[in-house]
Amino acid sequence: MLQKPMPQRETKKQEKTEAPKDAAEERKKKEKKVIKEGGKRGVEIEGAADMGGLAFFCTSVDEPDGDLELLEMCMKAMNAKSDPTDEERKGGSGHIGKMLFSAGTDKLAIAAYIPDDKKGEINPSEWLKKVLDLHGGEAAPGASDTYAAGFVKADHNKNKFPLKMKEPSITEGITYLKTKGLFPDKDDDSDEIVFGDDDFPS
Repeated sequence: MLQKPMPQRETKKQEKTEAPKDAAEERKKKEKKVIKEGGKRGVEIEGAADMGGLAFFCTSVDEPDGDLELLEMCMKAMNAKSDPTDEERKGGSGHIGKMLFSAGTDKLAIAAYIPDDKKGEINPSEWLKKVLDLHGGEAAPGASDTYAAGFVKADHNKNKFPLKMKEPSITEGITYLKTKGLFPDKDDDSDEIVFGDDDFPS
């Protein structure tokens, strides 16, 4: 005689467990992804910059999603000293000046970092301002002589979309470096040196 399958009942406790994680837990998961991307990208930037003899770099990152706080975390993960005991190498690009770009749904976040030994060559706030001015962005408070961040808000009425503004902003960041003599002035090289979202598979 065939047994009827027992009806599957979800208790309130199960529903609660399976409900979406609260905002704090989601944020922690997001931060973990941001730090992981930063650590991985830091290794790649170090290798590419050293190979090309570059002291400054411009690139975009995905995980921060236009969030300035997360973008700073990503930058710190890139700049963290590599631990030789780690199974997977992370960071290691703290000696390279860099500008990061992260496109979210409502804004394009941008951050500039200058190593201590290069502070006399370029000011992060001036570099950032040059890029922000391209699309009417604004700087965030708390800039220093090694770090500055800002954003450009999306405005669909003015055809200002974060993803659309990202590439021209990266080009503007590189152009400023060239005017300071801090980046090779060869268009041929820039394709190899500037990395976008698709250049580093996740």
